[in-house]
Amino acid sequence: MKALSPSLLAALLFAGTAFAEKPLTQTQQSLLQPEHETAIAPAGLSIDSLATGDWGGARTRLYRSGVDVFGFYNNIISGNVTGGRSSGHATYDHDIWLGVKFDLDVLFGWKGGQFVISGINREGEDLTNKYIGSIYSTQQLVGGQRTFLYQLYLQQKLFDDKLTLKLGRFSASDDFNSSPLYGYSLNNGINGNIRNVLFDTRFSAYPFPVWAGAVLYDPSPAWHFKFGLFQTSQDMFENDDHGLNFSLGGNDGYTAILQVGWSHEFFKTTNPNAGSDGKNAIAPSSEVKGLPGHYWVGFTYSQWDQYQRFGGGTKDVSYGFYAHADQMLTQESWGSDQGLTAFVASGYYPQKEIAIVPFQVNLGLNYKGLFPGRDDDHTMLHFIYGRLSRDYARSVRVPGRGDPESEKIVELAHRFQVTKWSYFQPDVQWVIDPSGTGDIPDAVVIGAQMGLTF
Repeated sequence: MKALSPSLLAALLFAGTAFAEKPLTQTQQSLLQPEHETAIAPAGLSIDSLATGDWGGARTRLYRSGVDVFGFYNNIISGNVTGGRSSGHATYDHDIWLGVKFDLDVLFGWKGGQFVISGINREGEDLTNKYIGSIYSTQQLVGGQRTFLYQLYLQQKLFDDKLTLKLGRFSASDDFNSSPLYGYSLNNGINGNIRNVLFDTRFSAYPFPVWAGAVLYDPSPAWHFKFGLFQTSQDMFENDDHGLNFSLGGNDGYTAILQVGWSHEFFKTTNPNAGSDGKNAIAPSSEVKGLPGHYWVGFTYSQWDQYQRFGGGTKDVSYGFYAHADQMLTQESWGSDQGLTAFVASGYYPQKEIAIVPFQVNLGLNYKGLFPGRDDDHTMLHFIYGRLSRDYARSVRVPGRGDPESEKIVELAHRFQVTKWSYFQPDVQWVIDPSGTGDIPDAVVIGAQMGLTF
């Protein structure tokens, strides 16, 4: 959140529709993290969704001239009230993401072209590693705590925007293995991406960019096909150089990712209230709507000669699979986005000699508009299960103590959409068997996240 989901972990920039004057496809919508949806304006710039407004008209003038300035701020304050390695501690973390998108068609007549540059500032202390001991961070804004350059890439759309080509510096999580539903979790076992994909291979993720190229194909609103090739290196998750090291080392490898997805609306009907809803006249309509769902599977293959075996030595290949399904189950009214949506996501990396968590499954329920008068709020329940590999368990086993087996997380949260450009989300997490050993007491973490779209 994925993100954030953000949190800022997301694929805002890469849907490639910021300057489009038509609705987003279902596939493009499925890429957006909830914090970032307001920054994509299908029919133009949405000033009332931005905290800093129109800058006296300057923002609209810039946008019309092909320059779109964006920014996000998110923070998390949370503490472990009981259990873990040491209870009674709280920490603060924040993430600021600023950037500019240049519409090359408007600026230079380069049809379908876009150039993006952005930077990030992250600050704060990691509660999880120091005070809880979980393998999953309870604060998804932890990682790369400094200021650095993030994206620097060129994008080209072709064939009526059905084909998107990207080349430059960005991360795999911007376009692969990400859902807006992940962004509602404060735990990074869900937020942004299925976490074992990052544990078990060199899958680049926000906020760490690498040299990359991607081909994204949407032949219809229902289907998407994606392929990406990403630099793999020893220091790809470090930004001590503030993101200014553009080198390609002789020991670098690559990670290839293939993803296929399908979107569909089930139980389609025309408006059953056509004629009248008891209060107002409703014109008959031939429009057919149903309960939307998004489904995809992905495969990653990485060639790099520095994957460390837990028993010693190295391996030069890593591979695995991930899958996702989300489906709206109930709808408060025909065609509404209010109602209950469920999702399941899983990753499987069978090479137990190098995989920390060979198998992980995430489950979630997300209800939009559960409480009367709060139509834009979201109420969430999440569950994470991560099975630790035996090879990893042997490498970290402490004599006389329990063997690492699995870790579980239960999370309950409610996001108050305060304005179109701000939210506040109280959150509680129950961390069961931190690190999977059974020797660290279960922890209860209470916190809150808030975010602004500049």
